[in-house]
Amino acid sequence: MKRNSIVMLVIAAVAGILLTAAGCASNVNPDGSPAWTTSPPSSRSIYYAVGYGKLSNVQNSLIRAESAAKDRLARWASTTVRGALTNYFQDSGESGSRTIEMMENISSQIVNISLNGARIEEQWADPDGGVWVLLSYPVKNLKDAYQRQAEELERKSEAYQVQLLLDYLDIELDGQEN
Repeated sequence: MKRNSIVMLVIAAVAGILLTAAGCASNVNPDGSPAWTTSPPSSRSIYYAVGYGKLSNVQNSLIRAESAAKDRLARWASTTVRGALTNYFQDSGESGSRTIEMMENISSQIVNISLNGARIEEQWADPDGGVWVLLSYPVKNLKDAYQRQAEELERKSEAYQVQLLLDYLDIELDGQEN
């Protein structure tokens, strides 16, 4: 009975080692690069972007890779915000060049505000001297930036409406003086 327990423990240990080795093997591409360089992780709460750079030295390559990853992040955020705004304006029935101009302005402001939360999760230098970067970005940051921008627009809209009322009042009062 004791011998069977030892055999079972050995089998379990070997199985554990094999499963761990198989799991590690799946985190590497056939060329030896980390799996995230070709297949970034995915999550509902975090957006991942990969960037690559190969310049004259490792530091410049790292800067280039981070820039490329941030560019991907910005394009994703811009597309997401632009899509939401397009749907909003279509649902509200607004259209025209003023709407498109406002949408472009909102989109770029939100994207510029929101990129601040991005951070490097992983980096890897390949044998050729190129650098890969995995950037993560909490989706919540984009939602927060969107909320702040919407509140700012609301304040500006109220200020614009107040100014319209003051201008109207001036016109009315000027008309009464004559």
